[in-house]
Amino acid sequence: MSKSKALFVILSGAENPVNVLLGLNMAWRTMNSGAFEDVKLILVGQAEDFIAKTDDKDILEAYEQILNNNIMSHACVVIADAYGVTDILINKKVSMVPSAGGCIAQLMSEGYQPITF
Repeated sequence: MSKSKALFVILSGAENPVNVLLGLNMAWRTMNSGAFEDVKLILVGQAEDFIAKTDDKDILEAYEQILNNNIMSHACVVIADAYGVTDILINKKVSMVPSAGGCIAQLMSEGYQPITF
């Protein structure tokens, strides 16, 4: 039986950092454990701003684990530009896409199942 592919969609930001941390941790831990065939991450809206600007040690460590586990992360360039964080996200190795919705639709068509935080 083949494993599922997961798309972790983080919509939360500074108003709910616990959800951001939960999403990041679940993404890398499930990838690391082999629970999913593949895991991808997309930051949407406030999550883009929060990940770019946070100094929260736990969030930063969880994001480092995303990178360490080779999880591709995406964010919408239009939203990032509006928050003024595009360059910061690029430096954090986030792949900037023209449309978060388009990216989600594409990944779902490739068999990724969305999990939102």
